[in-house]
Amino acid sequence: MFLYKKALVVVILLVSVVGLYAFEQTLSPQQDITVGDKVVLNIKAEGLTVDSLDKEKLTEANFGDFELLDVQSAQDGSVNFVLSVYKVGKVELLSVEIPYEYIDQKKFVKTNALPIEVKSVLDPKNPPTDILGIKGIVKFHHGLLWYLLFLIVLVVLSLIIYFIYKYIKKKNRKPTQEEIIQSIPPKEYALKQLDDLIALNLIENGHIKEYYDKLSDIIRFYVSRTYSVDGMEKTTTELYSMLKNKIAPEHNRELKNYLINCDFVKFAKLIPSREDIKNDFDIAKSFIEKL
Repeated sequence: MFLYKKALVVVILLVSVVGLYAFEQTLSPQQDITVGDKVVLNIKAEGLTVDSLDKEKLTEANFGDFELLDVQSAQDGSVNFVLSVYKVGKVELLSVEIPYEYIDQKKFVKTNALPIEVKSVLDPKNPPTDILGIKGIVKFHHGLLWYLLFLIVLVVLSLIIYFIYKYIKKKNRKPTQEEIIQSIPPKEYALKQLDDLIALNLIENGHIKEYYDKLSDIIRFYVSRTYSVDGMEKTTTELYSMLKNKIAPEHNRELKNYLINCDFVKFAKLIPSREDIKNDFDIAKSFIEKL
């Protein structure tokens, strides 16, 4: 009776082991595998699916000369392990343990090792003619002086190109209004401004204040350019002080009195007669011509 029970236990253990390791393994393709090709190792076992795999431990599996690229579900529910090999010649797909979980139990399938012949993409009988061997190191036979002269020539050419570019750019650039004014002599420009003021017909249209404002600016701008002072935004008294050491005292007093007269019209709303207006214009022109 004891022997019978012992035999029964052994049978049960054998059945359990067979059930644990029962699986089907298929490799596709098995022949004519070229380096870089993808091969599929299909494993079919009870409860083995893509979702049941222990993917963390699977990443640690060593397939030998093969690299695991992907795990996919086959049409019949089995699992495809997509592999690739990058070694030419006789290689081996090693036996690996594939862990998974089935009915709350941890199981594994241990695959069989497979020797495989991997072919090269190159035909050994007809080696390519477009792939050349590595050439030897090319030595430069020029001395340090040659390279120094070459550098100097390069710098000189760069500077020549730069100055040509700047010259062409400057030549084609249109001058600004301020540059145009600066190119005209101060006296010539001031007299032209007086002629332009007459052409505006401000007096005829009743714009006396604006007329005297422009007349005063013409005088100030002329003096500022001629004696290199900033008199446009200065008061009449300030401009008088700035010109003390630059022009004759009598001319400076005359300029001061003239600008004060313009200020009366501009700010005190003094309305001069037609004769006074003409006289003020002649004084301004005479003042510009004699300075």
